[in-house]
Amino acid sequence: MKTKIMLAALISSVIILALMLTIPGSVLVAAAKPLPPIKIGIVQSVSGMVSDFALEDVEGFKVKIDEINEKGGVRTKDGLRKIKLIVRDNKLKPDIAVKNAKSLILEQKCDFLVGCISSGVVLAVSEWCKENKVLLWGWDARTHHATGSRGHRYLFRSSGNTWMNGHAAAYYFKDKPYTRWGFINPDYSYGRSQYESFVHGMKELKPGFKIVTKQWPKLGTTDLAPFITALMAAKPEMIYSSLWGTDAMTFIKQAKGYGLFKKMGYVGLFHGMPLLRPMGQEMVEGIYALTEAPFEYPGSPQNKAFYDTYKDRTGKLPSDYSVLGYNAATFIVAGIEKAGTAETEALIDALETVCIDTIAPAGRICIRKCDHQSDYGITIGKTVRDPKWPWFVLKDIEVIPGAPTMRTCEQIMEERAKAK
Repeated sequence: MKTKIMLAALISSVIILALMLTIPGSVLVAAAKPLPPIKIGIVQSVSGMVSDFALEDVEGFKVKIDEINEKGGVRTKDGLRKIKLIVRDNKLKPDIAVKNAKSLILEQKCDFLVGCISSGVVLAVSEWCKENKVLLWGWDARTHHATGSRGHRYLFRSSGNTWMNGHAAAYYFKDKPYTRWGFINPDYSYGRSQYESFVHGMKELKPGFKIVTKQWPKLGTTDLAPFITALMAAKPEMIYSSLWGTDAMTFIKQAKGYGLFKKMGYVGLFHGMPLLRPMGQEMVEGIYALTEAPFEYPGSPQNKAFYDTYKDRTGKLPSDYSVLGYNAATFIVAGIEKAGTAETEALIDALETVCIDTIAPAGRICIRKCDHQSDYGITIGKTVRDPKWPWFVLKDIEVIPGAPTMRTCEQIMEERAKAK
């Protein structure tokens, strides 16, 4: 009897196997339940005065994610999972950004958030993420307070910050002959932080450093004449500016009309492709410009591949912002693959020790565990005309590594303790 039962079972198994072999493979695959996508919510200011730059952050991020999805998705312990992006416009307003963050997490069920081009916005969204234990990856907003005094476990940043930018500029100018400095910076967290950082660096590194004037236009000011005339009246040897986007374009165009650049030097933060391209031949030759991805910088094969891919996918050349978005996506994909999951706590643990080979001149960059800040370096060069292009480019470029410009982990922890 036992032998008959075993024989019947064997025959049944053979029949089932034979049937399976006759079923097309596509039917078997279709029967398997696909893994759900990883949802990433993007909190970004994609309308208004900074929309052109903010959209390039998003485009750079999307180029990398599209590359991953076209290969089947990101590797997790359960298999390949595609990534879905959901973008929400915060209109450069912190309250709208927080509302969008809540919607993306609670209603759209996103796994985590990325984005923020504004320092004011990132601080507001970061606070909500801290309270609700939601991972936020900042790709652009610069205030050093975000990963400094107001930093926490749930916030990461892959760009540099204002402390690093200001100290990199100070390191560059410490051996230059300029001692009398004037300042024009936007009157909000980013501009105040950039001023504070550069001044701190110069006081440490440059004997005889002197501040002769400080100007603080509100973000979006269209008539900068009072600030320009105040700068000229103070007669600095060099002007330090963290005006960016349309504010920087407005300043340069109006200052040219006053002859400012013929009387004093000028250094502008993030005056790379996002500014050079729209300014065209209206740009000023010979000014210093800090940027994270200078156009035409002789980079690696990966650098060229990115530029070609970005142009093919978007129809335009990438800028600093495109590179920042692409780097952020590269970090996140590496973190998910290391963790094997997009689950918040496991992903945070993995991201704390991730390094990537960036396509920018900064080369290999890493996240520092103590404050979740990357050691992204910066470059500085001078604007020149180039007959190959309808805009100015940067020449005599010097790369300033990020790590030496960062505060120590002990300093960060002390700052956070004081802020409590």
